Amino acid sequence: MSDNFYFVGAILIIASSVWVLAVCFADESQVEKPADDQPNGNNKCYVCHPSLKTEEITTVHLEMDISCDECHGPSVEHMHDEMLMTEPDLLFGRAEVDKMCSSSLCHKPGGERDIYGLQDHRDPAAVKAFYEKWLGRARPNGRTVTPDSVCTDCHGKHNLDKPIGKRSEEESAEWVAAFNGRDLTGWKSSGNASWTVKSGRIIAESGADGKSGELWTEAVYEDCLLVVTFRAAWPIRAGIWLRASGSEYGPRIEILDRSEGAGAVAFTGSIWVPGKGLALANLREDLIDRESWNTISAKVQADRIQVWLNGEEIGAVRIAGLDKGRIGLHLEKHSAGETGELHVREVLIQRLTEPD
Repeated sequence: MSDNFYFVGAILIIASSVWVLAVCFADESQVEKPADDQPNGNNKCYVCHPSLKTEEITTVHLEMDISCDECHGPSVEHMHDEMLMTEPDLLFGRAEVDKMCSSSLCHKPGGERDIYGLQDHRDPAAVKAFYEKWLGRARPNGRTVTPDSVCTDCHGKHNLDKPIGKRSEEESAEWVAAFNGRDLTGWKSSGNASWTVKSGRIIAESGADGKSGELWTEAVYEDCLLVVTFRAAWPIRAGIWLRASGSEYGPRIEILDRSEGAGAVAFTGSIWVPGKGLALANLREDLIDRESWNTISAKVQADRIQVWLNGEEIGAVRIAGLDKGRIGLHLEKHSAGETGELHVREVLIQRLTEPD
């Protein structure tokens, strides 16, 4: 009987211990973990993109349990690619930002509107005051607020140039708005085209008899990153000059419908070199948005030029020649059926001082 008593006692002690452990683990499981530590958090993204921890769009959305993969997809192959050659499942060019944010599951606009606008914000009066204060001025994120600004002009940069490694001089340098949104201060024109500013944008129109012309920065640039946001009345032939000095012109990023010469076919985002022809051809006609704004981005470093159109990389090419010069907007003499009208609302430049 004594042995049975001790056996029952041992069972009771073990049972009570298990109960205590169960209660402890239950209490621990009920402790709310930080959003980043949840399975659907952003820790997996912060490994390569640490700047997202404080990026406004990321932090605000994460407070509502909306992580990176909600917009960019699981991007499993992107996360496993240590060489950074694989893009996320979903990327959005500048022309797609407002439409993406205005999803019925996210920022659904009121009334019959398709795109979320100033009047749809929680405090329209405060947003209107903010808009009037910043119109034509560059925000701390390097974006200039214009009548056609997209969500990311005001709400964070949300654009990653170098996701891994310590901050270099390139990353710490500031973006400068070469166009102030009000007038052509800092620019000089040449040729016969007309260059005016209206509603926060540069408007280029062909001169008499459709003659061409250029609009040049007064500043001279060496290695730099360049972003130009534009829209055109199609068809058109225009472009962006890189490193021009006096009568000597460097390469030009093309803005055009289609170029056919010597059997070559190329669309907007191609690179043309005076006296030599196409150095880089964009063969994808679908990258351009004919109904809205488009963004051409370029990295000019030493003799290497890399180009993107609406977030999609066109390619890179090496072109020997000038190592510095002015940046210019070009409007070519138009042919019959071409309008010869180009609108530019943003020209951002970031000087580079650290070679790759």
